[in-house]
Amino acid sequence: MTSQDPITNNPSKARVFGIDWGAAEGRDIAIRLIAFTVSGIIAVVLGFLYFTPAEAGELVRRFGYFGIAATFVWFAFLMIREVLAFRAWIRAMTVLEFKYLLLTVGALAVVGWVAFPPSYKVLYDELVLQATSWNLHKLREVGTMVRGYEVEGVFMPLFVYVDKRPYFYALLVSLVHDLTGFRESNAFWFNTALYPVVLVLFYAIGRRLASARIALAGMVCFGASPLLAQNANGAGMDLLNLAMILLTVLLAARYLDRPQDRTLSLLLFSCVLLAQTRYESLLFVVTTGLVVLEGWRRAGRVLLPLPAIFVPLLLIPSGLHNSYLSGMPSLWELREDMDSRFGLEYVWPNLGHAWSYLVNTSTGSLGAFWLSWCGVPALAALAFFGLKRWREWKRADSTLAAIGLMSIAVLANLALLMAYFWGQLDDPIVSRLIMPFTILLGVAVIVVLAKIEQHGPRLARWVMGGALVCYFGWGLPAARHHRDINQLATELAWEQSVVARMEPRSRLILTDKTTLGWLMKGTPALILKEAGNRADQIQFHLQHGTFDEVLVTQRIRPISSDGGFEIDPRDRISERYVLEPVRESMQGARLVRISRVVEIKPAPAVESTDQSSENSAAAPTEESSV
Repeated sequence: MTSQDPITNNPSKARVFGIDWGAAEGRDIAIRLIAFTVSGIIAVVLGFLYFTPAEAGELVRRFGYFGIAATFVWFAFLMIREVLAFRAWIRAMTVLEFKYLLLTVGALAVVGWVAFPPSYKVLYDELVLQATSWNLHKLREVGTMVRGYEVEGVFMPLFVYVDKRPYFYALLVSLVHDLTGFRESNAFWFNTALYPVVLVLFYAIGRRLASARIALAGMVCFGASPLLAQNANGAGMDLLNLAMILLTVLLAARYLDRPQDRTLSLLLFSCVLLAQTRYESLLFVVTTGLVVLEGWRRAGRVLLPLPAIFVPLLLIPSGLHNSYLSGMPSLWELREDMDSRFGLEYVWPNLGHAWSYLVNTSTGSLGAFWLSWCGVPALAALAFFGLKRWREWKRADSTLAAIGLMSIAVLANLALLMAYFWGQLDDPIVSRLIMPFTILLGVAVIVVLAKIEQHGPRLARWVMGGALVCYFGWGLPAARHHRDINQLATELAWEQSVVARMEPRSRLILTDKTTLGWLMKGTPALILKEAGNRADQIQFHLQHGTFDEVLVTQRIRPISSDGGFEIDPRDRISERYVLEPVRESMQGARLVRISRVVEIKPAPAVESTDQSSENSAAAPTEESSV
């Protein structure tokens, strides 16, 4: 683009992208572009190149809280400024539309709350997030406790490590703890409140694409999902990830509608927080960048508000966390014969599992098969017509453009999952990872219904009715089935309820499960297999009154169809411990037992005198201490 020189009437070569680079405004934009570039280089160097994995992890532990908290506060301030826009959206609704929206969202939320009682759905993952929120609340450090003990009446962690999971969800839960004090239930209540927010955000996107009736039908297809409702009553980060994706898409559409400094700043800060919600959500940094460039094209000029210059620096914690994770293979949860998380050999089997998940109509699957039946053909049709008319992309609707660009990250995430060694979507633990893809399925249903509305005006009602029938007929029984087979969580809940009814005493729990379930209750715990190596230390603390008693939890499995039980080999304890059974309960097909340690026998004599002397002279280490 060029402009006329006011003196010579000759075209000026300095005007490019709608900006006169020779004028004051152009020089200001040039300075901001240089500052943004420098900021990006610093972020890449500090986030990925300069620090070793161990140093990166230590920086995240010590300073990660302050980085993510400052980003969230800044984002909240920008969101508060948009309250008027939100009120305008509400006022634009008719009274009938608002009532139907309130009724539908309320009904789905209430059914989810009643049918899916709060509980841990993925036991270890959710307990790690609970422990991280405890650390953020108490110590303002990013970390998960390994052991904890009561010191002068205050329960304190002994060892802390940086976990692989991003910590934005843990931060928000820790803020709830700051208001109410630490309670395990805060994580469940947070997700419970987030569930209707997710539904409303999806409706807001759908309403930008179609009429209220069609948007409502699409929201029911998307929201009447046992997987979505089950996560709404868990303590995981997946529902927050879904909410942040929907919010970022909505903000991207608003930015493309009105490319301005305010809308751009809000979009970029939403993207930074989304990148800290799940590992793979870092992919949205790339697609958000594409949205920013598209906004520049639509505005005909470069937009770079001052807050945007700091965005790369705010992504440094994400870079450090990923650098730390890449250098810690022990956190990858690989099998013994593996050295890599991804491989092409996993793709074909995982595709089979994905197809099985999408079309499975049994109550053994948490899939919303009605959404799959409607959404997959609709998404395929959209992809076909989109490729056929790709030359018209410059005139695309802002909402469709935002969804199309953001879908690149969703599809890239799905492709990575198919190449992941643990990417079997019909696995109850893995199924939750498909939730971002269900956004695309729901949106596709809305767009296709809008296109054919004049040919089938009642089709939206049939789609909504089918979703509800499948939800109540198959979805809720599937959720109940998966709640019943989640034996670890059920067993832990029973054990904790038994101990809670006992006389208040200082106890050490030797558990056959993760210690985090007890540490979150303020009760010291050790993994059962470590008890044999620490028998002398435990005996010392019993004698000196550190603990009033030691309890042991074990699983006892049936050995034949004719009867008889034996202790699970994984739960056997050293013969030095003399146990007295306290309580037993049948949980599924196995017996769960709580025992009390009544005696710890002396260690057997060591045959070699030299070896005995060497052991007695060895200095105690952290790993050998209780």
